[in-house]
Amino acid sequence: MKTYTIKPFTKPVSAIGMGTMIFHPDTMARDHDLLDAFVENGGTYVDTAEVYGAVEEHGYSEMVIGDWLAQRPGMRDRIVLASKGLITGYCAPLHPGGAKINPQSIHRAIDGSLDRLKTDHLDIWMFHRDDLSQPVGPLVDALDEEVRTGRIKAYGASNWSTARIQQAIDYATANNKTAMMSSSPNFSLARANEPFWSDTVTTNEDDRTWFTEHNMLLVAWSALGRGFFARADPQDKSDTDLVRVFYSDGNFKRKKRAEEFGEAKGMSMFEIALAYVISQDFPVVALNGAETPEQVASSAKAGSLHLTQSERDWLDLTSDHKPV
Repeated sequence: MKTYTIKPFTKPVSAIGMGTMIFHPDTMARDHDLLDAFVENGGTYVDTAEVYGAVEEHGYSEMVIGDWLAQRPGMRDRIVLASKGLITGYCAPLHPGGAKINPQSIHRAIDGSLDRLKTDHLDIWMFHRDDLSQPVGPLVDALDEEVRTGRIKAYGASNWSTARIQQAIDYATANNKTAMMSSSPNFSLARANEPFWSDTVTTNEDDRTWFTEHNMLLVAWSALGRGFFARADPQDKSDTDLVRVFYSDGNFKRKKRAEEFGEAKGMSMFEIALAYVISQDFPVVALNGAETPEQVASSAKAGSLHLTQSERDWLDLTSDHKPV
């Protein structure tokens, strides 16, 4: 699997990341098998969040991963462990009254994640959402403190605009603080008509230019369009959210091209769609929430692929010149 060398990590960052939204203590045996298969297939980037779990808002996904790490001595040194926190108003069992985005809540969220994950540090901690009423300075100061104490190696933001990330970077640079080094928006071959949730961010062409210029790590959630490539059918409109966000003539044409290209290359449509995501001009980790070890192996296979610019342009409809 393709990996990246990204500061400040001494470990390689795998191009395919393990999504863990469905993890729960009741399915721990299955979930541990998925994590084992991921590492066996060359994966290193494990993505979780305090809100994740088949029953959300209780930290169940982090608990399952923590037990997995505890049962496998040495595994912590092999993986890049990333967690997210602080969706305003969510996770009341973990944040009485619901989470808030402020310096005090940052420290509390990291406390909880470290405890549930049974580790003394996170490789990356990310804001799960933004709160535009909060100035970036105190947030950066709080996370710089966490980096300096060693409880996190780096930090980033999920569902922050590139403009807001730039503000945070500019503040950090001007004040000799640790700067944000990763972002996790929605990014997929299937282009979203609108954000899946109102407070989330979907990558557009201007954003891609920004990521290229800054060479910033993008951690792509819903890299397969939240099931678009698996389930979307123009005649089936039963999934109203999938229809609202991803149904379009352009996306069905992209899906058809991915299928055709995959057949020609001896790959599945899903592998081609993932390969598109990780073949950008900046580092991308494509998150994939597999449900079986076989799906883990398939996504890992995609992690070894690199598509050329002409191949990407044809797949995303930038060009009608079909690559040979």
